[in-house]
Amino acid sequence: MSTKETKGILKKAKACLESKDYEGAANNFRSILTFEPNNFTAHLYLGRALFNLGSYQGSEESIKNALAVDPKYEKQPTPWQGLLKIYDQQQDVPKYLETAEKLSILFQEGSDRARCAEVVNNMILFVQKHGTTEQHKQVLNFILPDSPVFDFLEGLIPHPADTYSKLAGIVEKEEKDKINKEIANRRSRLTATKGNVILEVHNEVLGASPLEDLYQKILNWSDSEELRRETEKKLIQHGYEKLLAFPPEKKTEQRKKVAKWAEGMVILKYPFELAWRITIEWKDCESLVDHDVNILREYIGFFPETGLGNVLKAYLDSEISPFPPPAPTEDEETAATAMNGVSAEKILAAMSGGLANDAKSILCHRIYGEYCLYLNEYETAVETCREGRKLCSSESRDIGISLQKNIDAITATLATSLIHYQSPKYHEEAKRLFEGILKRNDRNNTALVGLGLILEEQLDYDGALKFLTKALELDRDSTRILSEASWCRVLMGQYVEGREGLEECLKAVTGVDAQSRELKAQILWRIGTCIWNADEESRSDRRGAYAYFMQALQSNGNYAPAYTSMGIYYADIANDIARATKCFEKAFEISAGEVEAAERLARMFADTQAWDLVEIIARRVADADKKRAIPGKAMNWPQNAIGCVELNAQNYTKAIISFQAAIRSSPTDFHSWVGLGEAYANSGRYIAALKSFREAARLDDQNWFVKYMIANVHRELGEFNEACTGYRYVLFERPDEFGVLMALGESLLATANSYVVKGYFGQATVAVLESLDILSKVAKINSDTFNVWKSIGDACLLFSWIQSFAIEFPLKLVKDTIFADIEKTELDIISEYDGVGSNIVHSLTEETSLKASIYLGLLAFKRAICVSADDRPAHAVAWYNLGCAEYRAYSCSIGHKEAHHRSAIRCFKRAIKVEPGNHDFWNALGVVTSEISARTSQHAFVRSLYINEKDPRVWTNLGALYLVNNDGGLASQAFTRAQSADPDYAYAWVGQGLVSILAGEFEVAQELFEHAFEISDGFATLAKHEFATSTFDTAISVQPETSFTSLIGPIFALHKLKQQLSDQPTLLHLGALLQERIGEFDKASKNLYVVCDTFEAQYQETEKEEDLIRYAQSKADLARLQLGLREYDEAIEHASMALDLSTDIEQLRFSRLSAHLTSGLAHYFSGNMNESLEMFKVALEESAENPDVVVLLAQVLWAKGGEEEKEVAREQLFACIENHPDHLPSMLLLGSIGVLDDNEDILEAVMGDLYSVRGRKLDMGLKDKVDNLLTVVSQFRKKDPIPIAASGVFLRPAHPGPWMNLAKTANSKYAADMARKVAARGQFSSEVVADALAGIGKIALDQRAIVIAPWRESGWEGLAADIAAAQ
Repeated sequence: MSTKETKGILKKAKACLESKDYEGAANNFRSILTFEPNNFTAHLYLGRALFNLGSYQGSEESIKNALAVDPKYEKQPTPWQGLLKIYDQQQDVPKYLETAEKLSILFQEGSDRARCAEVVNNMILFVQKHGTTEQHKQVLNFILPDSPVFDFLEGLIPHPADTYSKLAGIVEKEEKDKINKEIANRRSRLTATKGNVILEVHNEVLGASPLEDLYQKILNWSDSEELRRETEKKLIQHGYEKLLAFPPEKKTEQRKKVAKWAEGMVILKYPFELAWRITIEWKDCESLVDHDVNILREYIGFFPETGLGNVLKAYLDSEISPFPPPAPTEDEETAATAMNGVSAEKILAAMSGGLANDAKSILCHRIYGEYCLYLNEYETAVETCREGRKLCSSESRDIGISLQKNIDAITATLATSLIHYQSPKYHEEAKRLFEGILKRNDRNNTALVGLGLILEEQLDYDGALKFLTKALELDRDSTRILSEASWCRVLMGQYVEGREGLEECLKAVTGVDAQSRELKAQILWRIGTCIWNADEESRSDRRGAYAYFMQALQSNGNYAPAYTSMGIYYADIANDIARATKCFEKAFEISAGEVEAAERLARMFADTQAWDLVEIIARRVADADKKRAIPGKAMNWPQNAIGCVELNAQNYTKAIISFQAAIRSSPTDFHSWVGLGEAYANSGRYIAALKSFREAARLDDQNWFVKYMIANVHRELGEFNEACTGYRYVLFERPDEFGVLMALGESLLATANSYVVKGYFGQATVAVLESLDILSKVAKINSDTFNVWKSIGDACLLFSWIQSFAIEFPLKLVKDTIFADIEKTELDIISEYDGVGSNIVHSLTEETSLKASIYLGLLAFKRAICVSADDRPAHAVAWYNLGCAEYRAYSCSIGHKEAHHRSAIRCFKRAIKVEPGNHDFWNALGVVTSEISARTSQHAFVRSLYINEKDPRVWTNLGALYLVNNDGGLASQAFTRAQSADPDYAYAWVGQGLVSILAGEFEVAQELFEHAFEISDGFATLAKHEFATSTFDTAISVQPETSFTSLIGPIFALHKLKQQLSDQPTLLHLGALLQERIGEFDKASKNLYVVCDTFEAQYQETEKEEDLIRYAQSKADLARLQLGLREYDEAIEHASMALDLSTDIEQLRFSRLSAHLTSGLAHYFSGNMNESLEMFKVALEESAENPDVVVLLAQVLWAKGGEEEKEVAREQLFACIENHPDHLPSMLLLGSIGVLDDNEDILEAVMGDLYSVRGRKLDMGLKDKVDNLLTVVSQFRKKDPIPIAASGVFLRPAHPGPWMNLAKTANSKYAADMARKVAARGQFSSEVVADALAGIGKIALDQRAIVIAPWRESGWEGLAADIAAAQ
C-alpha cells in the first residue's frame, strides 16, 4: 500500500473516531497495520478505538505495540496517558501506580508542573479508593522529599509533614494489628507464658519499626507547634516501649535516646507525663536533695492529680524536705500559711493515697518509706521499702541501668526500720543489708550508724563504737551520731567519757521543735542513766540522776524511758510503790515497748492475781514494734507469758508461736524450751516436743521435771520401755514424787497391755506385776485419787486375758492395798447383785487366782466409784469401768455368771444416767443386753452411733446383733460400715467372715478370718479362734494332705489363745487335731488326755449327752494319736472305749468309723491279723463300703500274705473300682498289686484308667503318684520308661513333679535343674520346693532344701548322699 493510500485510510479512521464509529475506526487501523505493522499512529489510535469499544486488553496491547515501534515514542506522554485510563477502568492498582510514576516523570522532564501534579494527585486519590495499605504507603513515599518529583512539584502536592504523619499513622495501625495477632497466635504454644510472649513479639515488631525515623522526619519538616509536640510524645512513647522490649545489649543506646528526648520536653516544659517521670524516676542519687526541686515543683504543677504529684507535694510540704520552701506570691501567702499548719497525719495520708494511685513509682516508695521511718511507723516503712527494692530491681532490668544509688538509699531506709521493727527479730537481716551497702560505699553514714545501733543492741559495744566513731568522722556536726557514740561509751562503763560527750550534745541542741525537744530529753535521760549506773551509792541523791530524769520529762513530757527510770527510782530507792506504779503505767501508756516498765507492772498485777491484766500487758509488749529493756537483760518474758496463757487456754498452736518467739529472743532460756515442749506435746507433735525437752535438759541437766516430761513424751509415742526408764531415773532423785510414781505405774500397765497385744504374755506378766507394786505405793501416798484405783482395776483384769499366767497374781499385795484405809462396808456397792463385797476377803486364795484377780479388780473399780463421788465425769467413767469388769467376769464364767451379767447392765445404766452423751456407755449397754433383749440392744447401738457414727466397734457390735438374730443382710451392711470406718479393725472382718459362712462361702470366710488374724497382730481372741477353726475345717474338707506351712499360723493362733484363755477343752481339742496334721503326736496326745479328763469330769457331774459325745470323740482322736506314736495297746484301748461309748449315737458315726480303723491298724501292727480284719470288716459295713476303707482293708489283706487274703483284696479292689470308677487310690493300689504280682491282666485293666486320669482335674500330688506308677509299670514291663515320664512333662510343664520324675527316670541333671526352676517360679508348697532342690545333687541346694522344709526326708537324704559322693 502506498503512502498516499495509507494516509487516506488513516484520515478515514480518524473521522470514524470523531463520529464515534469505533468499530469502523478499529477496522481501518487494522487494515493499515496489515501493510505497515510498525505504524505508531495506527497502533495508538487502534488502542483508543478498542478502549472505547470496551476491549481493554486489546487496547492495552495496541498501545504497548505503539511504544515498542521506536524507543523515542516512550518519551511521549500520550501512550502512557492511554494506558493510565485503561488501568483506571480496570482498577489495576499496581500497573496504574507504575504507569502514573512514569507519566509524572515525563511531565517533569517536559516542565509541565500542572499536568505532573494532576497525575500525582489523581494517583493519590485512586490508591485511597482502590488500593491496599502497602500501595497507599507506596504512593505516600512517592511524594516525600526523597522522591524524584518532589522538588519539581513542591507546593502543588501535600506538605511532607502531613505525608509523614499519614504514613506514620498507617504504620502505627499495622504494627498494632500485627502485635495483637502474633500474641494471640503464640500464646497457644505449650511452653509460652503471657509475659514472655508479649516481650518477644514487641521485640520483633518494634525492633524493625520505621516509626522512630518517621517521627524524626515529622519533627524536621513540621512548622506546626502542636504537631511537633504530639509527635514528640509519640516518639518518646515509642522509644520507651522499644527500650522495654529490647534485649540487654541494645538497651543502653536506646535508653540514652529516650532520656535525651524526655529531657528536651522537660526543658521545654511540655506537660507530657512520661517524659517528666523518666527524667525524675531515672535519676540515680544517694539523697533526695540531689533532685532538681524546680523540676519537682513543675511536675506537681503540671500533674497535680497523679500519685507521684501528690507524694511529691506532701514531701515538699513535710518537715523532712531538704528543700527550702518557694517564696510565695501575694496571692499564695494565705495558702502557704495554711500549709504550715498541716499535720503529719495529713501528710502521711496524702503520701499513702498517692502511693496507692501510683504503685509502680520507685520515688513514691522511697519518699513514703523515709517519711514512715521519720514517724516511727516501722512496719509500714519495712513493707514499703521491700516493695521499693523489688521495683528498683524490676526497673533496672527493664531499662538497662543499675539504679544502685536508689537501691542503696531504699535499702538503708529498710535496714534502719528493721532495727526498730519487732526488735531484735530482724537485726541479722538489717545487719546484712547495711554490710552490703558498705561494700559498695564505705562512707555511707546511714549504714555506719545502723550497724552501730545493731551491735549496740547485741551488746557488742566495741564494735558499735567503732562504726559510730567512723560515722562521726564523716559528719562531725551530727549531734545524734555523737549522742549514740557517747551512749555506747556509757554502756561500756566509760562513764566519764560518755557523760562528757552527752553534755557536749546537750549544748548543741538549741532548737525548740518537736525533734529537738525529743533529742534533748533523750540526752538528759542518758546523762541521768550514766550517773545512776556510775555511782550506786548516790542514787538516792535527788540532785543526781533523779534531777536529769525530771529535766528529760520537762523537755518532753512523752518520753517513756524517763518515766521508767523514775518508776525504778520510786520503787527501789524511795519505796513509794504508788508513785512507781503511776510512772510505770505512764511509761507503758506512752510506749508499749518499755519492757522493764511492763515487766514490773505485770509482776505487780501477778502478785494481786490479776492475770487478765498480765496477759494484756504481755501481748501489748510482744506486739510493740520497738522494745527497750535494760542492757544485758533478756526480753522474752512477754512471749513466755503469752505462751503460758495460750497453753492454759488449750490454744496450742498459738502457744507454740509464742514460745518460739521467746526462744528467738533468748535461745538459752530454759523455761521457754520447756514451755515449747509442753505445747508441742499437747498438740500431738511428740517428736518436736522430744527435741525441745532434750534441749531444755541440755541447758539444765539437773532439772527433774524435764526428765519427767521426756518420759511422758516417750509414753505418748508408745515407747513404754523408754518412758519407764525415764520415770525410774526421776524417782531415783525424788522417790516419793506422787505424779511420777503414778505415771510409772500407768506406763507399766500400758507396757503390759502392749505385750498382750503382741502376744508376749510372759513379759506382760512381768510388767503388770511391777505396775501393781508401784500402784500400791501410790495408793499409800494418796488413796483418794481416781486414776490409782482405775489402774489397779485394769491391772487385775489384765490377768483375765492371760489366764495361763493368773497363778502369778499378787493376791496379798492387791488385797492389802484395796482394803487399806477404808471401811470395808464402803466396798459393798451393788454387792447384793454381784455378790462381790467385803464378804469375799477370806474366800480368795492362791488356788483361785483367776477368780481372785477379777474380783479384786471389781473391788478396785468400786473404790474408784467411792473416791470420784464429787467428780461427775470421773464418776460416770467409774461406773462404766465397773460395768466392763462385771461383764468380763461374766464372759470368763467366774462365780455366778448371771449375777455379773445383771450387774453389768445396772452399772452401764448408772453411767449413762450420769453422762448420757457418751457413746461408749451406750455401746457397752448394747453389748450386755444383746443376749436378753435384741430390741433394747439395737436401741443402745443406734443411740451410740447417733452420738458418734464413725466408731467401728459399735458398727461391728450392731452387725453381731443382726447376725445372732439371723439377719445376714443387715449384718453384712453393718460390718461393711465398720470396715469403712477403720479397715484395721479385726473384729469387723471376723464378722464378715461369719456372714460368709452362713452364705456357704467357706473359702471367702477362711480368707477373711486369716486377714483378721494378721491385722490384729494375734490379739483378737475371736479372730484367732475362727482362723484356727476355719483352717482345720478346710484341711479336713479336701482330699490331699494339707502342707505343714499352711498350718503354722493356725497352730500359733491356738497356742496364744490357750495362753489367754487357759485350758479350755475345745481349744485343746482343736489344737491337738491340728498338731496331728503336722505329726506332733506327742504334744497332741498330752492335750487330748487333758480334754478327755475334763469331759469325763463334766459328764460325771452333769450326765449330759453333749459331754458324753465330746468325751467319745476325744477318745477316738486320742486312739488315733496313740497309733501315730506306735503305742498300739493304748490305741486299741482308747478305740475300744470310744466304740463302747458311741453305741447307738448317730452323731458319733464318724468317730466310730475312726475308732474301727484305728483299732484295725493297731491290731495289724501288733500282729493280730484276725482282729484287724474283723475291725476293717465292721468299718466297711458301717461306712457303707466306703472306698477309702476298702483300700485300707485291701492293704491289710495283702499284708497278711496268704493267697486267699490276697485274692480277697483283689476282688475288693475290683468291686470298689466298679462301684466307684473315679476313686484314684483304689486304682493306684490295684496297679501296685499288679506290678508286685507281675499280673498283666490287672495292669491292662488299670493302665487305661490311669492314662485317662492324667487329663482330669486332680490334685497335683495325686497326678505325681499316677506318673510315678506308670513309669514303674513301664520298667516292670521292660519297656523304656522315659517316654512315659516325658509325656507327664508334656501334660504338666509348669509343675515340678513331672520334671522330678523325668530326672529320676532318665538320670537327667537338666530335668532336675528344670524342676528346681519351675518350683522356684511357681506357688508351690515348701515340701515340693525342697524335693526339687534335693534332686539336683549339690550340697548347697540340699542345705537350702533342709532350711525350707527341715521335716522333709528328701533334703536330709540328698545331703547324706552328696556328702558321701564328695568324699
